[in-house]
Amino acid sequence: MEGDIEQLGEGKVVINGKEYTLADWIKPDYVKRGKVSYTLSQENPTVITFIKSIIPTEKQMIVPAKEFKETPEANKWEDNIVDFKTLLNDAHNKGLISINTELVQIDPEKKFVLFKATVKGKINGSIGEFTGYGDANEENVGTFIKPHFIRMGESRAIVRALRFYTNNARVAKEELIDGLPDY
Repeated sequence: MEGDIEQLGEGKVVINGKEYTLADWIKPDYVKRGKVSYTLSQENPTVITFIKSIIPTEKQMIVPAKEFKETPEANKWEDNIVDFKTLLNDAHNKGLISINTELVQIDPEKKFVLFKATVKGKINGSIGEFTGYGDANEENVGTFIKPHFIRMGESRAIVRALRFYTNNARVAKEELIDGLPDY
C-alpha cells in the first residue's frame, strides 16, 4: 500500500487520515513524513509491519550541514542530502587523521566492486576508528558513472565511514544511484 504520512507519534503514524500502530521492530526514528510504501499485519490490519519512504524522481538539492533543519516536518528527504565535500570538511574540522581503503571484492565480468574504508580521527579526547563499506555495479550507479564503478565503490565506502565519524545520519549524494545534479 502507499500513502502520505501526515502525523508521527510514539509508535504511531497517521497515513491518509487513518491511524496505524508501528510493529515493535520498526524504529520510529527512521520513519519520516511524506510518501511511503507500507504493509499491514494480516492478523491486525491496524499494525504496520513494513514501511519505507518512496523516493521522488524530481531534481533534488543538497543542503549544507549548517542549514539542516532538525524537525521532520520542516524537511523533505531530498533537503537533507549531504555530499562528499561537506563530510570531508566536517571530518577535517573534527580532527581527521587518516582515511584508508581496502578492495574487498571485485568481479570485472559483472562489473561489481566492494570496498571497505576506515576513517581514523580525534573524538572526545581520544582516537576513534570508523568503518564503512561501499559497493558499486552497473545497476546501482548512474549512466555516466558506469565506466568508473570502481572509483564509485571506493567513494561510497569513504562517504559511509565519514558519515559515521562525523555523526551524520543523512544520506550522501554519492550513495544515490543517479547522484544529484551539481548546482
